[in-house]
Amino acid sequence: MCAYRMDCRLAGLAQASGGVYTRYADDLAFSGTAAFERSVERFAAHVAAIATEEGFAVNHRKTRVMRRGVRQHLAGLVVNQAVSIPRVEFDRLKATLTNCIRNGPKNENRENIPHFRAHLEGRVAFVAMIQPERGMKLRRLFEAIQWDTEISANCAN
Repeated sequence: MCAYRMDCRLAGLAQASGGVYTRYADDLAFSGTAAFERSVERFAAHVAAIATEEGFAVNHRKTRVMRRGVRQHLAGLVVNQAVSIPRVEFDRLKATLTNCIRNGPKNENRENIPHFRAHLEGRVAFVAMIQPERGMKLRRLFEAIQWDTEISANCAN
C-alpha cells in the first residue's frame, strides 16, 4: 500500500513510453518494444525521479538494462521468453536429489540444514510452481529418497 502511488505513476509512465511496469517487492521491472528500448536511459532517469518524489531511493548499482538476446534475471528467475529457473540452480538441485538417493540424505546435508527433508521439498515445490514439467521430474527424484527414521522424525518437528 505504501508504494501504490509510485506504482500508479510508474505504470502510467511505462504505458506512455510503450512499455510495461511490473514490481515484485523492491524489484522494479520495465519491458517494452524496440522504441521503448531506444529511450531507456532517459526513461530510467524519469523512474528514479518518480521513486524519489514518492519517498523511495533507487539503488543505481543494482540497476540493469537487459536487452534482447541476453539472459534477463529478475528476482532470481530468468524472465526472457518465459519465466524459468536458472539452469545451474535446477542442475544443482537435481544433483542433490540424485545424490540423496545414492548416498542417503544424511550424507548430502553437508551444510547441516535443519529439517533437510522439508528444505528439499520446498525447493522442489518452488521449481514446480515456476516450471511444472521440470518440477515433476524433481518430485519423482525426491519421492525416491529413502529417509531414515532419525531424519524423518527431525523433519516432522
